[in-house]
Amino acid sequence: MEIQIKMVSAASEVFDYKKKNPTAIHEEVFQHISNHLAEQRIRDQKIKLAMIAAAGRAFELSSKNPDSSEKELLKQFVDQIPSILSAMND
Repeated sequence: MEIQIKMVSAASEVFDYKKKNPTAIHEEVFQHISNHLAEQRIRDQKIKLAMIAAAGRAFELSSKNPDSSEKELLKQFVDQIPSILSAMND
């Protein structure tokens, strides 16, 4: 359960950053996520990887749906968590 919460946290960071910086490019967003991970002091590599994967999917969702609200994007993201975790285990 902790891993899913951390993934939602990372996705939320992406959506919030994109909302405040609508023209932000991929590199900027991932630098922000990298800083977020450092601030969180997450040591578990699996959780870090899941959060990075979550950020990637969140960035993709926000780019494809620029007019969606953060709430709508989070709902779409949460629905995709099982497939993200499944892909990580392959």
